[in-house]
Amino acid sequence: LYLDETARFEGLKAGEFDLMRVSISCNWACQYYGKAFDSGEVKKQAFENHNPGDFQGYVFNLRDPKFKDIRVRQAIGLAFDFEWLNKQLFYGLYKRVQGYFPNSEFHAEGLPKPDELALLEPLRDKLRPEVFGPAVISPSTAPPGSLRENLRRARTLLAEAGWSYRDGALRNEKNEIFTIEFLNDQPSLIRVVTPLQTALLKLGIQMSFRTVDFPLSQQRMDNFDFEMTSVRLPGTTAPGGELLEFFGSKAAATHGSSNIWGIADPAVDALLQKVVGATTRPELRAAMRSLDRVLSHGHYSVPQYYGDAFLIGYRPAPFVLPP
Repeated sequence: LYLDETARFEGLKAGEFDLMRVSISCNWACQYYGKAFDSGEVKKQAFENHNPGDFQGYVFNLRDPKFKDIRVRQAIGLAFDFEWLNKQLFYGLYKRVQGYFPNSEFHAEGLPKPDELALLEPLRDKLRPEVFGPAVISPSTAPPGSLRENLRRARTLLAEAGWSYRDGALRNEKNEIFTIEFLNDQPSLIRVVTPLQTALLKLGIQMSFRTVDFPLSQQRMDNFDFEMTSVRLPGTTAPGGELLEFFGSKAAATHGSSNIWGIADPAVDALLQKVVGATTRPELRAAMRSLDRVLSHGHYSVPQYYGDAFLIGYRPAPFVLPP
């Protein structure tokens, strides 16, 4: 057992053990070099995997009136600059989360396929028309795009939703200032969220951080006493009933549930039942892709990033000639 990552890394180089998985991008980029690596005594390798990616994102509490308008949620999503974060803070090691089930067969892409349409058509009167168009792609600032252009689009969406910049802040018709409190129990996360805070300030939105210890954070989350926070849902190859806890209407009204968004959508409930009731893999795939499509078009989250490789530092086994 080691007290911290630095001591553990030194233990690998000293030969106290043979393999360690790295989960901190800065350590992988900045520590894994030197004499031990030059000589081949210790090696580093990224092993690409095709496992379902975790969903990780900033989530809105839809119970808060200011997040009710989908245009507001879209605008905030446009202020998130993944490309800058990945380059400046994560050394290019991550990929952008697309949808709620990234890097898996359950991720919706392009236009709905016939098996998806068979599930979506009966729900057409409950769905936004955009659901029947292309799947949502997370905003990008990669050229020819830019954060500046994304913020222009965000400003237009906010204006359509009744928010305009006046007297140094974004305000509604009641002259209320648009503020967001970001609840967090990991102080190290602030450096990752700060660029979003800066971009939102350009729109006139004032974001503040509320960093608390884990017990208080859990209490507030159980009571849905937050405005915005970060969540991570592990990827899976066998989704099922647990999704009712994350996205079902009943869970949205149950304190302590995992539906922290407060998603209460009859179309989502209907698709969740299709997921739970699927008896074949193709049925499950169609239901999950339809669910992903509907959730993504709701803009309930600001998708973040995930890793699609195991970052491994190891000591190669010595080559021994056979007797």
